[in-house]
Amino acid sequence: MSAVVGLSLTACNTADEALPETICGTPVSPYLSKPLLRPHGKIVEASLIEQPRPGMMPCDVLVDGKRALVLRFGFHDGPPADLLVRSRESTIVGLTDPTRVNLGFEDSVLGNNGAYSTAPCKTAGGDHFTLKMKVDRANPLKQDLRPHIEAFMRAYMAETLKTLGCR
Repeated sequence: MSAVVGLSLTACNTADEALPETICGTPVSPYLSKPLLRPHGKIVEASLIEQPRPGMMPCDVLVDGKRALVLRFGFHDGPPADLLVRSRESTIVGLTDPTRVNLGFEDSVLGNNGAYSTAPCKTAGGDHFTLKMKVDRANPLKQDLRPHIEAFMRAYMAETLKTLGCR
């Protein structure tokens, strides 16, 4: 049995318009996404997000044709294996210099170039939800975006859980 997943493309030109108030179906303050989407330009969102289902669903945000944000939404049974270990091993959303942080969820890891968080969330896809976020434009050797990544992830994960009806 195969599932059909739709491709969603959303575009806005930030040279003439404000930054998006929703990213990959989740409301988020443009103030929080602004540092992660620099330099600004035409924003296009490409996602395969539909209904919660097992596995990882991707959503990428491109600025002027270059991937700026990588978001992976995961629905699964039970908590995932150690996020700190997984954050180093992932070939898609691998983090540089990851450390465990308290963002108010079951587990969270912050790196120079992204973050992982997981929380209990009952959906059709399981009883846990994990969000992986990577900022492709971040210099993985510098920590300059860490505070912005942390602020974005704290707000974005909380809003995603609300959108899913988890909180």
